[in-house]
Amino acid sequence: MKQHVKKKKSPLEKGKTVFLIVFLTIPVINFLVFWLYVNFESFLNAFRIEVYGDVVFSFDNWVYFWEEISGKNPFSTTPMLFRNTLKFFSLNLFAILPLSFFFSYFLYKKIRFYKYYRLIFFLPNIISAAVLATLYKFILNPSLGGIVPTIVELFGGEPINYLIDERYAMNAVLVYCLWTGFSVNMIIFNGAMGRVPYEVMEAAQIDGVGFWSEIGRIIIPMTWPTLSTIIVTTVANIFVSSGPILLLTQGDCDTSTIAYWIYLTTKNQLSIYYPSTVAFACTVVSVPLVLLVKKLVGLLWTDVSY
Repeated sequence: MKQHVKKKKSPLEKGKTVFLIVFLTIPVINFLVFWLYVNFESFLNAFRIEVYGDVVFSFDNWVYFWEEISGKNPFSTTPMLFRNTLKFFSLNLFAILPLSFFFSYFLYKKIRFYKYYRLIFFLPNIISAAVLATLYKFILNPSLGGIVPTIVELFGGEPINYLIDERYAMNAVLVYCLWTGFSVNMIIFNGAMGRVPYEVMEAAQIDGVGFWSEIGRIIIPMTWPTLSTIIVTTVANIFVSSGPILLLTQGDCDTSTIAYWIYLTTKNQLSIYYPSTVAFACTVVSVPLVLLVKKLVGLLWTDVSY
């Protein structure tokens, strides 16, 4: 009988194997510690409470969470946190995302002064967030001669600092997000539109395709994989949608969100168990929502290969 002789690995092959093992060790450890372990502990913390210094498993956090969101606790701030979170989410999905797409289209078409517009849109992504937030505070501060209060005063209005007034603080933060929120999406959309074959656009021009037809029948279908991915990821971040609250208001004047409240509560070591309950409840809601949206966007347009 013919015996199979096991072939010895060469030093080069052994070196490749060792390199791959070492190369993959760090990301595997990172996944096990910072994703698997952290999420498993967060799941357990959602069912833990501290009683006289001892940690025990209980559903008390869930009962308290239900009382908070159902209105049984008249002093609860949880409904406000969810409302603010949904405001940021709605701004991202229904304003920033479609406007980013349309602005990207105009830049793609190389309208007059498009290089100047591109600089304006991308500038917030170049300047430090801290610098930009400080500039925005200055613009809205009447005691520092901010331009917005000055203009309001010229028209007979009351010069106020919109970031420290409960009537306007939340809207002021939303305006900041709208001002600075285009750059990242526009970079992605410009890259996707740049891949559309020139021959397709040339044929559309010859056929006399109009503005809306070109967007609806050519640009959107051919960039749909990119656009649908951003839609799904935006929905996935529904409960972590948050503006630069730390830089602008620190959560004062009813501007806090779920994500910022969890950060602040954990940072100040007020509790680690109840925030885990809130985060887990948000996950239970967001996961099926993301799967549903992913299914729906897959039904609108099929992927186009080119």
